[in-house]
Amino acid sequence: MLCLEFAIPPLPQFVTVGHAVWSPGDRHFARTFAVYDLLLVKRGTLYMTEQDKEYEVGPGKLLVLEAGQPHVGHRACAEDTEIYWVHFIHACKPAYIRQEDIPWPSLLAKGTVEDEEPSGQQRLYMPKFAAVDVEALEPILHEMNEIHSRLNAENALRLHLLLAGLMALLQAECARTALPEPTVRLARAAASYLDIHWRQPFNLAGLEEELHFQADYITRCMKQHIGTTPLQYVLHLRLEEAKKLLSGTVLGISEIAERVGIQDTNYMTRLFRARFGVTPGAYRRRLRQKDETAAGTEAFKD
Repeated sequence: MLCLEFAIPPLPQFVTVGHAVWSPGDRHFARTFAVYDLLLVKRGTLYMTEQDKEYEVGPGKLLVLEAGQPHVGHRACAEDTEIYWVHFIHACKPAYIRQEDIPWPSLLAKGTVEDEEPSGQQRLYMPKFAAVDVEALEPILHEMNEIHSRLNAENALRLHLLLAGLMALLQAECARTALPEPTVRLARAAASYLDIHWRQPFNLAGLEEELHFQADYITRCMKQHIGTTPLQYVLHLRLEEAKKLLSGTVLGISEIAERVGIQDTNYMTRLFRARFGVTPGAYRRRLRQKDETAAGTEAFKD
């Protein structure tokens, strides 16, 4: 399956939504406009061409027509055709990615109280053209249409939240129908195990016993599909937790090291500096200085 990959934030923004039953002989008119047109067919068949590619959108199929691309109904409906559509906009042009190449287990940087903008690169995925679970998608589309028909200041926010929920369901479709190769499944299983046990002393033997594969093979799979070894994965989780504790508590450095599973405070300091370019103590002092500066600015305004 080919998927669209959108950089987020920002999330796609709602424009409009609709539901209709097209009669035999009806077909989509030709146009090029600056919004995405998500089409879901419940029954019947819709015949669409985008650029020079023809799509036969039958029952249970979804097609996302892209902003700026000309599209037209190249053939009339031959039977009653029930469709839902959602128009949305997004600031960036999407990339194309094969379903099996989506890096689901890849680690992402977490935001902290120091950040002033989203950290790292995040992605939203949705099918370009695929068979989908209509029973899962239809309730949210129905609710969007109901709200849109009586749109007011009170319920407008709900409509935008529902669009985000629809996007989450479409991304789940990309994951649900994927059949990852065995090495991908093993890498994910290893990551899931480490997500639970990362505070415990690092032990490859436990990973081997849990997954019934040799440590060298598990390490190769994680390196290939997640980009880290098991130890690097655990250290990533520990250091991200240390950042949270430094910014959100008054715990001492040694106590933080113990809480994140690193018994040697000096070792944690070296790891922290190597990853973030600053020692834990300097990181905490920088946060406090920023808070004091912000407080002084507010006091000056008063």
